[in-house]
Amino acid sequence: MITNFEEFDFNNFECLILNKVITTDRIIEDLKKVYNFFCKELVELNVSLSDIHLEQLVYLISIDLKARVDQDPIALSEEFVYSLSRSFKVIFYYRLAHHIFYLNDKKDENNICKYCAFRISEFATSTTCIEIHPQAKIGKSFVIDHGVNTLIGATSKIGDNCTILQNVVLGSRKITYNLNEKRHPTIGNNVHISGGVRILGAINIGNNVIIGPDCLITKDIMDNFVVKLERKQTITLVKNNE
Repeated sequence: MITNFEEFDFNNFECLILNKVITTDRIIEDLKKVYNFFCKELVELNVSLSDIHLEQLVYLISIDLKARVDQDPIALSEEFVYSLSRSFKVIFYYRLAHHIFYLNDKKDENNICKYCAFRISEFATSTTCIEIHPQAKIGKSFVIDHGVNTLIGATSKIGDNCTILQNVVLGSRKITYNLNEKRHPTIGNNVHISGGVRILGAINIGNNVIIGPDCLITKDIMDNFVVKLERKQTITLVKNNE
């Protein structure tokens, strides 16, 4: 997983505009690199990613990538998105961090797992300006496009085939002293959330919902609804230099 432009070989730039598919071996290699770098404490304890775990992660990452390429008209290839898109990188890091967060039930190792998961998550946030808590549960074919300043809280749950744009918050209603309980939204399947949306509290957003820009939502939304913010605007025309 490329994390900065210094790692990118611009001499092979043509690979980005060809129909280059990201292979299973490529994803596995990158997962292992990130795991070994950020989870040294687990490596020292001989806690590794099993073949089954890697297969599960590769499956999710692959279909996330396919969903993004299918949706995005400027995605030149899978290589283009995989190598350069910060909003895809954060999903890659989230998938691994989430897996590590729940990797081990032994108390001491469980704490180390959570520590390593947060380490990956904080790195992802610092390099992408998108924050996904590793505890959050997100279904398959997940897409973030643009994504800057988007935040997904710890107890959020997102279904399959969902797309989120920039400056979106799935947050709690209280600012501080929250109880350790469900406090973030649950999002259904096939939900599209536009830029600037705030969804706050342990509420439910149904399946097949489309949420327009800048909406603030604090109550449940049933299946198959389109949510829009309607407001009157006054436009004044003034001649130049007056």
